[in-house]
Amino acid sequence: MSEFESQLGEVKAKLKYPSATTLATLVESLSELLEEASFTITKEGVKAVGMDPAKVAYIEVTIPYANFLEYEVPEEGVNLGANLSALSRALSRVKKTDVVTLEVSPSNLLVRVEGQTIREYLLPNLEVSSEVPEIKLEHTAHVKILSDPFKRALSDAGEFGDVVELEATENMFAVRAASEKRVEAKFLSGSASLVAIEVNERTTSRYDFNYLDKVLAMAKVADAVDVQFSTDRPLELKFESPGGMSVRYVLAPAAAGAAPAAEEKAEAAREEEEESEGEEAEAEGEEEEGGSEEE
Repeated sequence: MSEFESQLGEVKAKLKYPSATTLATLVESLSELLEEASFTITKEGVKAVGMDPAKVAYIEVTIPYANFLEYEVPEEGVNLGANLSALSRALSRVKKTDVVTLEVSPSNLLVRVEGQTIREYLLPNLEVSSEVPEIKLEHTAHVKILSDPFKRALSDAGEFGDVVELEATENMFAVRAASEKRVEAKFLSGSASLVAIEVNERTTSRYDFNYLDKVLAMAKVADAVDVQFSTDRPLELKFESPGGMSVRYVLAPAAAGAAPAAEEKAEAAREEEEESEGEEAEAEGEEEEGGSEEE
């Protein structure tokens, strides 16, 4: 028995997960939105639900018990509260072939990473409020798109602005930057990237790229993403891995005027830069004139 095992206390649940990198990606994405999370561990699997402090984004993660190599949980289930930053650090240097074991007691969580070496981390099992309202939505646009092209389209749009605009019509889905520097990716019905599209009416809405960027890493665990939204209504993204692990992410639309504000900010920065360059050029000219007079 290791020193950490002796401090752990009575073990109520023991879970062994085969892919340390997948688990690390999941925890890192959660930590971008939440400081702490409450995990409900039952006979069916592990579930975590949370909302960011600003109440702009909601995330729901489900890992079925069949995804684990070992899964020992009592009938009544177990609750685990974790500081996500600490848990993410514990998983930060894992390799794809590493296996992660989680042992949960009423007061502690033991994280064991087994690969070429065995590393252990003892974290507190925290009391975390899990009172998050259930979110049910109806959408006018339902799009299923391959993860990698969708991730690239969002990343490209994010390079040109803080707000991303999504548009869906009967046979087209577009991702663009909602700014004066237009960049757009269009996916047409029948293309290899666009798996399916169902649109009740032309749908357009804008979302904060910084919040979308927080979950783009989830694209690594899913081959395709379900994108569902309505005009000026919340966006719903669903990622599901081949093994059945799923992530549901709901994001409120960007506030009205967010894109113009971002454009004004960018324009002000450009004007300031141009003014600074003008002053430098003027100063250099004066120095040259001074040098000529001395001669």
